Amino acid sequence: MAKWQKFRKPSSAGKPTYEIDHSAFVTGLHVFADGACEPNPGPGGWGVVVYRDGVEVASDHGGDADTTNNRMELTGLLKGIEAARSLGAPAILWCDSQYAVKGANEWMHNWKKRGWKKPGNEELKNVELWQLIDAALSGADEITIRWCKGHAGIVGNERADELSNIGIASLVGFSPVREAVD
Repeated sequence: MAKWQKFRKPSSAGKPTYEIDHSAFVTGLHVFADGACEPNPGPGGWGVVVYRDGVEVASDHGGDADTTNNRMELTGLLKGIEAARSLGAPAILWCDSQYAVKGANEWMHNWKKRGWKKPGNEELKNVELWQLIDAALSGADEITIRWCKGHAGIVGNERADELSNIGIASLVGFSPVREAVD
């Protein structure tokens, strides 16, 4: 498991900042999933990238013309679970959405027990995606879902973010790749 180290920067005015030990991603199977939406709601994309022993071995992306950021984060998580399962080896799936990670690891079990409702019989948003995630995780004991800080220089997370933006770009007809102009 990746280790987070707390340190203080002089410019942070005493607030702790966290940095990840990137050596944790060098061995084993790691899947990074991300989602994006611009504007929110609006066109959205998801991206998934798979690393085996620190080398990118697969990636995928897609999108939806009318969605939300949370729906794209969940779709990325679902696609990441599917990718990890297809490889048939223990995997750590990393996602920068606490909503997706806590939902899958902490909340989903209780939602399911309540008939896919929140406490107080409140409707659960994105219920169909949560049900697909639950089904995809059924029997997938070798997949561990973990949170990672977004936009923190973690190569896999940055790559998944790039792919989610390519997913958006494919919907709206432009490329997010910028070329130098002479």
